[in-house]
Amino acid sequence: MSKAKKIIVPIVLILGVIQFIPHEREYITINTAADFRPENATEVMSILKTACYDCHSYETQYPWYANVVPLNYWLDNHVKEGREHLNFSEWNTYPVRDQQHAAEETVEVVAEKEMPMLFYWLIHWDAKLTDAQRQTLVDYFGQLSSGEGAHHGEHDDD
Repeated sequence: MSKAKKIIVPIVLILGVIQFIPHEREYITINTAADFRPENATEVMSILKTACYDCHSYETQYPWYANVVPLNYWLDNHVKEGREHLNFSEWNTYPVRDQQHAAEETVEVVAEKEMPMLFYWLIHWDAKLTDAQRQTLVDYFGQLSSGEGAHHGEHDDD
């Protein structure tokens, strides 16, 4: 047996066997009262649902390869980290200052083209934002970060 086969065959066998290891994925019911639902921002929501919600909400749409070991562990960890940074499904549970900070961070990462991440939109072509879509998000979240529109105009002045 060639040297390459001695390496490749065991790797393929191991990858095949580990596919049978059970993997439980946590699905969380969405609390609509906590969910980010901006008024008069249909375009913003459309962009967020397409480019952001898989990693930054409880509305993750897992692709077929999310069931392939070891990709499933990597994806689940990535989604968990994304939700820790910003979770649109918990937006209304954030204090106003945290919402404003999250909005500032959103402006920064979208404007700098750090989000959506390259590996994500390479697989999900519709998540690659146009300059106009980026500007829509930057403008909208820029208003939220300054306090305009946060909780329908209420401000947290503590």
